[in-house]
Amino acid sequence: MISCIPCVHVKHATLVNNCYPPVKDGSTIPRSSELSYLTFYASSKPAKLTKVGSFIQKRVEKDIRKGRKFQNIVSLQIIKALIQTCHRDLNIFSKYIVKILSLLLDTRDIEIIDRSCETFIVFCSYHDGSTLGVDSSFTTDYESLLKKFSGFCNYTNEDVAFALKMSYIGHRAVQAAVTSGALQSSNFKMQLSILFPPLMITIASKPTSTTLDTSNGSVDIRDSALNNSKVSPEVIESIAAHTISILFNKVTGPSVRLSLVPLFSYLDEKENWWPPQLAVKILKLVLDSLQPQYRHLLVSDLLQHLDTFNKQEDIMNDKHASLISSLDSILNANVPLAGISILEVLNSLFTLLIKSTQYHPFNVSAVSENEIQEDTVVDVEKTTGHANLIQHGLIHCIGGLATQNYYDNQLNDMIGYLTSKLRTNTSLEQVDGLLIHDYRSIVLCCLDSVVQGSKSAISPNSSEAEIRIAGTKIPLDAWNPALGLLCDKNAKTRMNVAKCLYDFLQNIPPKVSMESTDEYPKHSLTELQDNTFVNQLIYAMLDWVLISDFNITDLRFFYAYLCLLNRKFGVDATVVIVPLIFKIQQCIQEHKISLQTRQYAIESALISWFAMVAEFYNIQPLFDYIQTIKSKRGTQPDDLRLTESIDYTIKEPELFSISIDDAATKANTAWIDRSTIVELMSKEGNLRDETDTHGLDLEAKLFAEWGSDAFLRSDQTIRSRILIDSTNNKPKLSSPWEHAEMERSPLAMEDKRNSIRVATLKEALVAQTVADDDMDTDSTQSNSLSAHSKPPPMRANEVNALLTELNLPQQMAPSTVSLVNPPYKST
Repeated sequence: MISCIPCVHVKHATLVNNCYPPVKDGSTIPRSSELSYLTFYASSKPAKLTKVGSFIQKRVEKDIRKGRKFQNIVSLQIIKALIQTCHRDLNIFSKYIVKILSLLLDTRDIEIIDRSCETFIVFCSYHDGSTLGVDSSFTTDYESLLKKFSGFCNYTNEDVAFALKMSYIGHRAVQAAVTSGALQSSNFKMQLSILFPPLMITIASKPTSTTLDTSNGSVDIRDSALNNSKVSPEVIESIAAHTISILFNKVTGPSVRLSLVPLFSYLDEKENWWPPQLAVKILKLVLDSLQPQYRHLLVSDLLQHLDTFNKQEDIMNDKHASLISSLDSILNANVPLAGISILEVLNSLFTLLIKSTQYHPFNVSAVSENEIQEDTVVDVEKTTGHANLIQHGLIHCIGGLATQNYYDNQLNDMIGYLTSKLRTNTSLEQVDGLLIHDYRSIVLCCLDSVVQGSKSAISPNSSEAEIRIAGTKIPLDAWNPALGLLCDKNAKTRMNVAKCLYDFLQNIPPKVSMESTDEYPKHSLTELQDNTFVNQLIYAMLDWVLISDFNITDLRFFYAYLCLLNRKFGVDATVVIVPLIFKIQQCIQEHKISLQTRQYAIESALISWFAMVAEFYNIQPLFDYIQTIKSKRGTQPDDLRLTESIDYTIKEPELFSISIDDAATKANTAWIDRSTIVELMSKEGNLRDETDTHGLDLEAKLFAEWGSDAFLRSDQTIRSRILIDSTNNKPKLSSPWEHAEMERSPLAMEDKRNSIRVATLKEALVAQTVADDDMDTDSTQSNSLSAHSKPPPMRANEVNALLTELNLPQQMAPSTVSLVNPPYKST
């Protein structure tokens, strides 16, 4: 027994030593047969792996001291073979592998370092990190090894080629460590603080690029750095980006926020927040790498960072502007953020936007790219550029929320939230420290951003990548609370509201098409919500045109709305606009609209609308009549030319001239005759319904006075049609009694028609009782009955005759209906 112990010790040492070729040969390849025997011995007796690992470590230490480079290369290949064969028992000798690799990295020999990296890649593919945190010495050695590899990532040397190879080796090892299961097994934060900074430094070396290439192309981290012609700065940057992508693809839940800490810490320490391209491209890479169910956490983390800024020097600094730019790129990246709370994010963005106006006034004009990328501006200009970037970036973020549809009523909720912020019924002059018209201007910019964002959303049911039009998802009645601002006393507010609403209406798909070959008009306002919106807009337009400071810009939008409603909704809009037109003409005649130039311009708009209607419905007599009206009024060189399109370059409302000229005096010389208009329009068959063969119904609608019962009835016909259609389509419960009645024989049905109702029989019996009581009363009282009093009751013989005439069927069919069992239950 005493002689067996040294034999066992000699056996594993002998097996290891036999794998090495003679030193004088200078070979770097272990003996294959002896290596196979060693791996078989280690795999069959896993307990011996501790002694094998310890012996190889001592052998490596000795070879390093004696400078036996080739022997060390052989040792690495032996370790690699043992890892691949005994990977199930890797934890038994993993600490010796880490120590051996750490010793070989200190040699500073690029060939040995490259071979060590290759072995480390194999080690990471099997290492699960289960012993990390349990064995403190092994944990320390492993983290020290990671630091050594990370240090190679940004290696600098006078020999550029040598430095590139060392950087390539470092990034290969870092990516291997990131892909290892040991990354999150123990101190994840510590490993992340070691592996992430060198990746950031590599990517930050080219801050001008806007995107990161996450594909390695034909480069594989298992490829050696020696004699590799593919090694270049671009390849190294690609590997770094791919490593970051792998890292964030592996993190889950709370680890997402923890993984962003090294990123923000690096940008803070290096003060590399501005220009924002570096932070933007890395966070976009993180967004694309995260698992879909965790992407919304990135938005939450950025908003949490933004909420911590409460001072002017914090809000208007480089970091705040860079975070806004990053959030903007994420929300507009056309990447779904499953699980995001739309209204909570919208509220946070709007709150940040209003907070920023406390330190810098809101500027409607967009910030230019030159201001963003300028690095040499003075502090005042830089602060202004930051403010513009932050404010317009937040507005663009709000629009980015509308580019993805996460539930059916999302856009309706977003529009509803923002329209509630308009505070149309408030009498306050200031809201959140801003003048009410400035506050509304900001809200309207947000509304416009939502409309623009909804245009770029892609329909999930589309067979191809087609751009969805905004109106298909935003209901019309969502704008109802904002219609009151068309009559606001502030001209700029009216202009901004009109612009936002016009842009929305212009992009909704037309409800009717004049190219249709249908004989009868198509009714477009078949939904109660659409009908309510059109009605409220029509009433608001009358109040709009009657305001005292109605200007040229108002008139341009007013005319554009008249044309737009007609082109989008067809006859349903025409029949409610015509009474509005003549109500406005009546107000002009009664001088409820002041300033003759304004009267003349408004009347010209009404005439032009009828000309548009004549062309739209192809009514030539109507067009000829309108041309006659125009010729009577005459033309002037300074006449206002109205078009259906709007010039978006207008920044300030244009006022009417107060000068009175001949053209203004002609406003009272030629009026539109309603009888002629209605007659010409009623004759057209393509404006009549199928049941309105003579056009009388259409004529009645067009002749309806504004606000009259007839106008309201014509307005309600649409609602009635909606209710009728919906009633016919409603599911109904069938009654079992009806089915039983249908199953009766024709004879039974005839007997039912000849029978007496129970109510009639009851009335007869009651009358008989009253007659008996009256026979006992005083004769004087009986004679005092008036001629119009209750008719005399039936006599007893009449009641008997009535009861005798009751005709009941001789044989009643057995009832098929049970009061206990339902009719659908099988018997």
